[in-house]
Amino acid sequence: MNESEAALERIEQLLREGNALRSEAIALQRESIEMQRSLLDEQRAQIARASQVNDAALAVNSGALAIQQKARKLFVVIMPILILLIGYVSYLLFFRPYA
Repeated sequence: MNESEAALERIEQLLREGNALRSEAIALQRESIEMQRSLLDEQRAQIARASQVNDAALAVNSGALAIQQKARKLFVVIMPILILLIGYVSYLLFFRPYA
């Protein structure tokens, strides 16, 4: 009986240790889940901020495109005027007789 009581007591001890370890594992899993939820919320917030930054960048890019298009049109208008002015000044300097 003594041996069987010792064996039963050892089994009970092992069961208590197993239950304690299981409880600890469950607590760690819950903590892990909370951390994952926190990280997921953080990631969602970062995605939302990235979306806002992306929208702002697209707006800036479209504004820059509009400025480039205006500059090209203005270049097309200004270049002939500059060429005419350079030609006129060259005529005045080199081909016009002195008065």
